[in-house]
Amino acid sequence: MKLKCLNKLTNAIIKAPLNFEFGGVRFKFTAHIKLIEQSEVDRISTEAGARDDKVVRELLVGWEGFSDEGKDVPFDAETLDEMLTYGAISGKLSVECINAQYRVQEKN
Repeated sequence: MKLKCLNKLTNAIIKAPLNFEFGGVRFKFTAHIKLIEQSEVDRISTEAGARDDKVVRELLVGWEGFSDEGKDVPFDAETLDEMLTYGAISGKLSVECINAQYRVQEKN
């Protein structure tokens, strides 16, 4: 690879602020999403049996600022599994994980 700066993207994390409501409950936190190459985006979004929860489990690697009734919620597989039992939450997180792959932040 000629561009050495691209090597830094290998383990890059995208921080995506989320703020949505589902069933009258507000979810507001910053998602930590694994950056992947375009070929991987294509693979996970078009492969047979592609499911929202599978996309989320592959790309969402953490969060910050997530609280439940005033208590900080640490990221773990059990909490994520609990959230993904709701199709709307699973779908929203999946869309955000994919969309984050295409966001580029402008620098002044």
